[in-house]
Amino acid sequence: MSDRTIRFAGVAGIVFVVLILITVFSTGSPPMADDPVDKIRAFLVDHRSALLLSNVIAFASIPFVLWFAVVLRELVRGDRTANALGTLSLAGLLVTGPMAMAGGAIQEAPLYVKGVADKLSDDTLRVVFETQLLLFSATSAGIIAFALGAAFAIRRTGALPTYVMWLGFVAAIGNAVALLSALSSGAAGIGILGLLTFALFILVAGIAMAAGKATPAATS
Repeated sequence: MSDRTIRFAGVAGIVFVVLILITVFSTGSPPMADDPVDKIRAFLVDHRSALLLSNVIAFASIPFVLWFAVVLRELVRGDRTANALGTLSLAGLLVTGPMAMAGGAIQEAPLYVKGVADKLSDDTLRVVFETQLLLFSATSAGIIAFALGAAFAIRRTGALPTYVMWLGFVAAIGNAVALLSALSSGAAGIGILGLLTFALFILVAGIAMAAGKATPAATS
């Protein structure tokens, strides 16, 4: 694998983090799942344009993180154990992506045609809103596999600096906590912890790769 390929993959990881953080913070503070439905409706209606745009940006970010993850897997392709861990990492992301895209699509569904969110019944709007939150919570399961696979593979091969490995473990712990958001509507807010630790791991790993601090594992 060429150094140029690794650097471009690192840049792709950085671009993904920038795009995904834009989608999270561009629409202001969203309502909680157990807030009154009028507050949920007002948020969706008032932020319709921003939510539609942020969803497009989120969809556009997926190819960047997939390329990052594919190259990361190649970086840690050493012995059979390291190769299996790298495959686990990539598989975790391949599970995460569709969940996040489905969550975005469901969130956008009542907004896609202007005026629909205004007319939906209270129960329907709440179910739609809570479904997208649960789908985003479900992404934590795939991220745990992604982060643990990458962290253990980095530990085994030394393909990236040690601090990247530790951030992988932090991302796994953060998303294990974020999974608890599926227990109750009142716990939905802790889901942001999973996203932020996930983004931090990819950002730091991407910077290390872009800066030439990655050493592809020797294949055995």
